[in-house]
Amino acid sequence: MLKKMVLAVMALSFAAVVYAAKTAEGFEDKAILKKWEVEGDVTISTDQFHGGASSLSVPAGATASFRFSTENKFGTVTMWVYDSLAVQTNKKDKNWNGPYFGLVNSDDDKAVELVAFRSQSSSGAKNYRVVFTGENQWFNVWSSGIARKKGWNKFVFTFTDAKTLGVTYNDEKEDTTFPTKLEFFNKGANGITFSGGSVLKPDNETFYYDDIEIDLKEAAAETPAK
Repeated sequence: MLKKMVLAVMALSFAAVVYAAKTAEGFEDKAILKKWEVEGDVTISTDQFHGGASSLSVPAGATASFRFSTENKFGTVTMWVYDSLAVQTNKKDKNWNGPYFGLVNSDDDKAVELVAFRSQSSSGAKNYRVVFTGENQWFNVWSSGIARKKGWNKFVFTFTDAKTLGVTYNDEKEDTTFPTKLEFFNKGANGITFSGGSVLKPDNETFYYDDIEIDLKEAAAETPAK
């Protein structure tokens, strides 16, 4: 049976890290950041919000991660992401890695949705891309099949067992790459991670995050047999 662990608006909810069958409300208390691993200008901002009156702001050059467990676990993570859609143009003379958001495990391997463009691609940064990391290496960047939309968008990351990995966008669009790259991220997760990406003046991106809900199985995830 799944039990819900929610990132709630009050700092006490983060401090206790308890299972609770209730809906996340957002980032209304700046003290919440004390429970996050942050670098750069990560703030609780009122510039954008989905629920309540504030959200987590992660601009270019900044990162934020929250560990919801010391061990890998299986479950789902739901998050609302504000996409400014500031950078879309393909830069023929360079590659660029912008904001990303998604899962991280106890080995610091990541499975994320990424905004990026590549010099050899004609699609620019109009679609989300998929990246997995391992041993501090970034694997190839694939298209997710999801077109970016300005404003608040709902992402559900599903990792309910060692054979399941998926992302749903706004309850209607399925990521086409996550399930096919299961070998890169099949141990479960113990946190969520956000990055503002590389600085790209003057068109920097700032993404915002709100109403994050984590729904975990009680038992810790086990490393799948090789």
